[in-house]
Amino acid sequence: MKKRVIQAIFFIPFYSCILFIDVLIPVFNLFILAVSLVIVWEILHMADIDRYGDRRTIITTMIFMVFAYIVTVCGKNLFTNLDFSPLYTITKYEYRYMQFAMWLSILLITLLFIVNIFEKNTNFQNHSRAIFTALFAFTYAGICFWHFPLLRTAPMGKYNILIIHLCAWLADTGGYIIGSKFGKHKLLHTPSPNKSVEGFFGMFIFSIPAVLGIHYLATTGKLTFMLGEQIPNYSLTTMIILTIIFTMTGFLGDMAESLIKRAYNKKDSGSLFPGHGGVFDIFDSVILTMPIAYYIFILLTY
Repeated sequence: MKKRVIQAIFFIPFYSCILFIDVLIPVFNLFILAVSLVIVWEILHMADIDRYGDRRTIITTMIFMVFAYIVTVCGKNLFTNLDFSPLYTITKYEYRYMQFAMWLSILLITLLFIVNIFEKNTNFQNHSRAIFTALFAFTYAGICFWHFPLLRTAPMGKYNILIIHLCAWLADTGGYIIGSKFGKHKLLHTPSPNKSVEGFFGMFIFSIPAVLGIHYLATTGKLTFMLGEQIPNYSLTTMIILTIIFTMTGFLGDMAESLIKRAYNKKDSGSLFPGHGGVFDIFDSVILTMPIAYYIFILLTY
């Protein structure tokens, strides 16, 4: 717990700055790309792809991730005089570049087949496992997670991002605290054996009051310095429903990562953050929430 607190003291201020200060948007974009690359590496490493000597799949996937991220964030501007400006500026919410996602996935599949099929002494079982793992990692840690910068540049993006993080991380903290103190009934049929019913409801005990409190402060102008003047005027019922949805998707993301770790017999996704584990362990509850929140907020905005 001491290590977690020390890491949080350094991480939270840095993360908050790149998230809410507009002039740091280049750092934010590079940070999101770095996080997605590390998570993809952690997934491939947990699956022992690197130990099978399948470096072609790893290198191809990593290089393609960088290309795909630039295309996803820049969109059609990339093909107009090589305009990379969306990477460096806050732009209007007039583009939805996830339309490239399907084509990017098809292109990656083609590239992975090419680099694996024409290799001598091919172990088809290992290469097939590597290809499907890489595709999953690209879709989950790439396409899903890259809704983050798109949501950040949307109207009321700072507010929406803050709500998502409260639902994801504060709910996880609440589930841990309530579960460790009062957890007596195991939450059945989950890949995480330490989860309890009490901890499950503890997530909502923490997330709902926190989100409602932040919403009140934002709508009364107390957080204008951080979130700007674009604050949604959602009703109390809407805020509670959104909090429940995002808390549940955060929980499902956490369970998804636990399922992956159990499949590969790993305790943590990595060891970059002692006490926490890997980068995947930190952002697991955020990854799945981002695309779901992105399209929910589109429906609420338009």
